[in-house]
This record gives sequence, structure tokens and C-alpha cells, in this order.
Amino acid sequence: MNAKAHFHVLGIPVRVEPFFWIAAVLLAYNLGDARLILMWVAVVLVSVLVHELGHAVALKVFGQSSAIVLHGFGGLTLSQRKLDRVRSIVVTLAGPFAALALLGIPALLLRDSAYGLDLALDYRLSDQVFGLWPVIVFVAYVNIWWSIANLLPIRPLDGGNVLTELIGIQPARLVSIVVGTAAAVWAYTHTDAFRYAAFFAGFLVLINLSEYRKARQGVRAPSAFDVEGPSVPGGGGARPGQDGGPSRPRGERPAPRRGGRPTGPPAARPAVAPGPEIPGGIDASSGESMAWNLLRRGDVPGARRVLTRVNGAVSPFVPATVAVAAGEGVDALVDAYLARPSGPANLVPASTVADAGAAPELARRLLDAGADGVEAAAGLQTHLHYAERYRDAAAVGELVHGAAGASRAQVAFDTACAWARAGDADRGLDWVSTALDEGFHAPGLLEGEPDLEPVRARPGWAAVRARLG
Repeated sequence: MNAKAHFHVLGIPVRVEPFFWIAAVLLAYNLGDARLILMWVAVVLVSVLVHELGHAVALKVFGQSSAIVLHGFGGLTLSQRKLDRVRSIVVTLAGPFAALALLGIPALLLRDSAYGLDLALDYRLSDQVFGLWPVIVFVAYVNIWWSIANLLPIRPLDGGNVLTELIGIQPARLVSIVVGTAAAVWAYTHTDAFRYAAFFAGFLVLINLSEYRKARQGVRAPSAFDVEGPSVPGGGGARPGQDGGPSRPRGERPAPRRGGRPTGPPAARPAVAPGPEIPGGIDASSGESMAWNLLRRGDVPGARRVLTRVNGAVSPFVPATVAVAAGEGVDALVDAYLARPSGPANLVPASTVADAGAAPELARRLLDAGADGVEAAAGLQTHLHYAERYRDAAAVGELVHGAAGASRAQVAFDTACAWARAGDADRGLDWVSTALDEGFHAPGLLEGEPDLEPVRARPGWAAVRARLG
């Protein structure tokens, strides 16, 4: 989640993990011919992407930012905030229905049409492997069958996420176990072509069973699928959650939050009623997740209590963020960033340090620590922006830009975007000019970056843009 996007579609960052390609090839090994396998992989890439874009565009309509990751189990559409039930269901269903409407049904109709029959005949009579006919067959298969599979009531598939919204998480886990077991048995006994589906359904059954048992035992650990879980190829349970999200890929930003970033000193956190007694002997992974969730609620004492009951080591960012939230300074957070310059796996530390008014101080301390600190400060800038603390992101960006070893052109561009989102388009324009001075050369990004829309409306934009030819 800390990695850069490989490309953007409709302003939405997309990253393709290496295992996505490996899994796509393995699914097509029985095709035999390498050229057919290449066509299959291309169809899977486009199909999974269209599915995830269905989720992402729906989120964008509801004012939510998102990012897409394609991985070995299909795809994820990552977002930062949870919607109400109806909108969440709409976002969840937008993925499979986008794949069906835009690719699956048209390909199916074309395959069964007179033109399709002619294509099939020509293909079978020719000696060529490349051709339109296998592409049509692949597109119809992937987007019809995988979309239907994604609508099964198994968490975290799209159907399982809808079921969770309707009946609650524990009943949905039970249904997932029953339906998933039946699906795994059917797939395994049907044909060899469904063995992968049987393995995948069995994997989901085991995860749901484990989470159901933990919940019954009183362990208040969040589900592994609370944000967006793995999906069948072509699917992507895009259920907006509150479990953090991806680091913002450099040069790309989420859609603005309605109402903008709060100004002035951070408001006092509301009092949180004490919850049930936290069980002792919590495993490190569950304890870390519980602590993050309590921090999001503003329950700093609760997060601290959880850490005293954890067996094993948690991320150093957890106790460090607790310390910042408790008003104990940023010393521990500096140590955490220097130990792990790539930064935390969610946005809670960035949000917390911004709300404490300590983001510039943290950045200065990191920059004084050398190369690892510069990397960490740049990551902090990214997280602040993605957490919609735009003014803090801009302030940190200005500090990072002056540091030795920083990627000055990229940092200047990011700082311009942060100032634009913070409502200061003139300073944003100045930083675009600085980015060009530093060697930034990406005309398409300057013209298409959503963050820079208010900057492009300034009178001086034309002169700055003309510098790139």
C-alpha cells in the first residue's frame, strides 16, 4: 500500500502487483500456446480493471477517493471512509455490474451472433492463433462467470459484502462458511478446470471460520476483510472501510472531502464510553488492529490498554502514535520512522500528528537524521495529503524540498498540489513553477492532475504551462 501507482485511469491510481501476472498465466496454462496465454492475460487485466473501476467510479460519485491494486487474487478498490448502508451496497454492486454491462454481456451477444459464428468458423479453418474470436470468448467467460461468482454470498466477495450490510458481520460469516463449503465441493468435483475455484472458495471458508471463532471467543479483532478483502479474479469487494488505506501514489491525489479540511486548532476529541473488558493474551496482529481502531475512535487510553495485553511485537508506529495522541511529543514517532523509513501501513499516524499540530516538527526532526529521514519525511508528506491534511502536507513538502537528497522536482509538484487543495492556488502555481525549475517534465500530469484544477484557472497558468512546450 506504500507503493507507487503504475498508471492512472480517470484520475484513479492503479497498481499491478507482480503476482497478478503470475496468477493470470497459471490460470491459462492449459491453453498450451504462448500467444493464446498472452491474449488471456490481456483480457484478464482489462476485465479486472473494469470491475474495480466500477467500484472506484461509484466511490467518486459519492465524493470518496480511492485507489486500485490488482493482485494475485484479483483486485482491490481501497478507500478511506465508510459510507451509509445504501451507498455502500451501490458501490459494492457497481463492480460486477460494470463488468457485466460493459464487457460480459456485449461479448456474449457478439459471440452468439451471426458475425460471431463467422469469426469462429474462420478462426477454426485458419492456422492462425491470434485473432478476434478467442478474445471474444475470453472476455465473455471472464466477465460473465467471474461476475456471477463475485455475487455469491461469501465474504469478502461482492455478494458477501452486500450480505454483511444487510444482516451483520457474524451471520454473514456463517452464511459464507456454508455457501463457500458448498461452492468448494461443487467446484472440486465438477471438472479439473474449476480446481482453482475450489481452492479459492476453501481459502475464504477458512478465513471466515477463523474470524467467526475469534468473535465468539470475545476477541475484538477486526475482520481481515474490513477494508477490502481478496476477490476472485475479476472481482474486488470494494467495501469502503475504516481500517486505513493505501499510501497515496506520488503525483496522484484523492478527490476532495466535502467541507474541506478543518481549520484552526484541532477540536477536542469526544469522550468515549468504556467498552467491554479487553481479553488478556491478545496476539500481536489482532492487538495492533484493535489499537488502530481505538485510536481512530479517539480512545487513547483504550489503545494503550490493548498494548499492555499484547503477546508479541507490534509495529513501532502504534505505541508512537498513542504517545502523540496523548500529548507526549513526537520522539517515539521519530524513532519509528527512522527504523522503518517506508512508513506505516495506514494513515492514522499522519492524521494524529497533524491534529496535534506537530507535523512540521516531526518533519524537521526526520530531515535532521540523514537519508532515511528524508525518505521518511517524504512519505509523511504523502500520507498527510492522502489523509486530507493538505496544509500540513504543503508545509512538510516545503521542508522536504530544501533537504539534501530529496527528489526536488517531485516534491515541488506534490507541494503545489497540496497548496491547491488547501485553498491557496497562487502558492500552488508558484510551486508548479518551482517544479519546472527543478526539471519536472510531465505535461500530461500537469494538465490532468485533479488537484491542480484551481491552479489551472489562475491567470499565470498559461505562461507556466508554455514552458513545457
